[in-house]
Amino acid sequence: MLTTLPQYYSFRTKQFFRILKDIGIGHLVILTPILFIGILGGLQFIFTSQSFTVAGFLLFTLAGNHWNRKDRFFLEQLSLPISIIFFLDYLILSSPFIACFIFWAKWQNLIVLILGLCILAFIKPPYHKGANKKMTLLFPLEWIPLELFEWRTGLRQNISLLIPIYCIGLGLSIYPVTTPIFIFLMAWATSTFFQFFENKDLLLTVNHDKRLLEKKTVGSLKLFNLLMLPHYLLFVFFNPQPIYLGVLAIVTIIAQLIIIFSIAMKYKTYSFHEHKIYNSLPLAIFIGCWTLPFLWPIPILMLIHFWKKAKENLIYHYA
Repeated sequence: MLTTLPQYYSFRTKQFFRILKDIGIGHLVILTPILFIGILGGLQFIFTSQSFTVAGFLLFTLAGNHWNRKDRFFLEQLSLPISIIFFLDYLILSSPFIACFIFWAKWQNLIVLILGLCILAFIKPPYHKGANKKMTLLFPLEWIPLELFEWRTGLRQNISLLIPIYCIGLGLSIYPVTTPIFIFLMAWATSTFFQFFENKDLLLTVNHDKRLLEKKTVGSLKLFNLLMLPHYLLFVFFNPQPIYLGVLAIVTIIAQLIIIFSIAMKYKTYSFHEHKIYNSLPLAIFIGCWTLPFLWPIPILMLIHFWKKAKENLIYHYA
């Protein structure tokens, strides 16, 4: 049981390193340059912001995460009061911003943030049994075609998290760096939808004309771009400069290729006897190569190879 602050910090540190282990070295290598760019954008946002804008945005983000927390029952079993745990969690997450507020003398932001964290710590999030089910009642997913069942499953399982993130991305579209990073990360998140294999009956049902790869790829790209359309439009409205539009176009193309590769990788390794893809290293390499322009030929060649092997594997399983 957690009864002292050192025990609490030790507990959170172990959780942090466990998360890093689950992410894997390959994905961490990819995340590093993205996080670096995001940090630079965040520093610019803090330095140029007026009044308590940054604190308000940060509290809005934390409140959305707080409301979707699923660990309330577990935390209530600990010896430390749950309000103290909430406050310490959000204080640690906000510590880089607090340091920036102090360094640049953004006292209004600092006061608003601390008061907001105190209030947030005493608000208990609801128990989330069936929360995603309630969200899908508000945002039904039956309009997504059956052959894109991965999208139905992925969105249904993560909808309570994706909607706040989606709205935050829209709200920050005024900043040139936001939308390209958001689209890249959304494509990466979408690739996780294709980690699980369908059973034989479903495969044969949706692959009756032996054009599963083509239909799933075209359908996924249409759906992805439909969901990203508001972000595209707001970015063009707020950032019409040619250089920004060029960056958006390049990132959008890369996002499409990430989705195509994730589909090809799924069916290259597909088997009736397996439940999911256990080796995500090819996807990590594919995404990582896009961070350096001189490596771009590598993912193109990987995509061609995986696509060919996926078609051969589907022919074998269909037979």
